[in-house]
Order: sequence, then structure tokens, then C-alpha cells
Amino acid sequence: MPDQDERPATKHDLDQLEAHLVENMRDMQTEVLRDFHNWARPAEIKMRSHEERLTLLEERISEIERGKPS
Repeated sequence: MPDQDERPATKHDLDQLEAHLVENMRDMQTEVLRDFHNWARPAEIKMRSHEERLTLLEERISEIERGKPS
């Protein structure tokens, strides 16, 4: 009689393995997305700040070009 570890895998065994693998992959995906968000957040904040400054500079240049400095 084959040892417990040496018996062929049943469909139930494979279904359990698949469910376990899917759960692990989802956990890994969540971890990667969370870490990417944590990395990207400061860059996004800096970019918004630069965009706001650029908008203000464009407005000032436009006023100077029209001859209406503030």
C-alpha cells in the first residue's frame, strides 16, 4: 500500500491546491499594489505641487504678456 505522501493526487487535492495558490497570489498582488501605492504617493504629491506652481507661473506670464502685471 502506498505511503500517504506517495498516493496519486485526487481531483479534490488539486482543487484544494488551486484554491490555496489563488489565495496566495491574491495576497501577493495586494502586497505589491499596497507597496506601489506607498512608493507612488509622495511622487504624486510632488507632481501636484509642481503642477500648481506651473499653473501660477503660466497665469503670471499671461498677465505680463497682456500688459497687466499683478
